[in-house]
Amino acid sequence: MIRLLPLLLTFAASPAAATGLACTFTQLCSPLTECQSHPGLPFTFDVISGALALTTPDGIAFGTPLSHVEAPALSLLFDTQPDQSLLLSVSSTGEAVMTQHDFEAAGRMVSVSYFGTCEPAS
Repeated sequence: MIRLLPLLLTFAASPAAATGLACTFTQLCSPLTECQSHPGLPFTFDVISGALALTTPDGIAFGTPLSHVEAPALSLLFDTQPDQSLLLSVSSTGEAVMTQHDFEAAGRMVSVSYFGTCEPAS
């Protein structure tokens, strides 16, 4: 597995030169469906204006780094839609967890967790 340290150092040294992250999630878990294996659900996080960003049908969601997570690991919060957010955490070895939080009508909340790996995008 590719280590993320070179990618994180690239962000610090020259955000425009960073390549982003290519993630593949192979396990999806939800209270509604329990856990399911998946052949590989891809997500790409690009570097836009020096920050990791996710392009969604509603536009671009920029990741806000959580300050207590130390490099080479990273954890970012993405405000993806008015009633949705994503939390992406990646270890120094590329192990990744992404949790989607959806606020629905009448105060109901639904979450899905995705487990897989991330590596520098090529």
